[in-house]
Amino acid sequence: MPSPEEIREVMERYVQLMCESNADAILELYAADATAEDPVGGHVVEGREALHDFYAATSPNLQVELTGPVRVAGQECAAPLLAELTMNDTKLYIDVIDVMKFNDDGKITSMRAFWNPQEMRPTR
Repeated sequence: MPSPEEIREVMERYVQLMCESNADAILELYAADATAEDPVGGHVVEGREALHDFYAATSPNLQVELTGPVRVAGQECAAPLLAELTMNDTKLYIDVIDVMKFNDDGKITSMRAFWNPQEMRPTR
């Protein structure tokens, strides 16, 4: 079972790799049978190929920063994020809470991003 420190390190690495648009390295953080739901209530992405395609399409338009501490309980964490999304030369902010579950090897098995598309706001 990963320690709270190991889970925090994976989450910090995830944020760094998102900012680098490194879909291959992001995929290495995930278990083979992992899922991603971004945003919650939307389509659930499942499996390595689908996750790679999701991050390859999403991360080039996104910069992400942690806006508070990563909270760990058992083999799960929640992290507050601010995402800056660029769409057609327009930059938007998105307030997000990412919730991740980890397996005993410290790999992400589930990522759920809590945010509402209607609450995106322009950058200043």
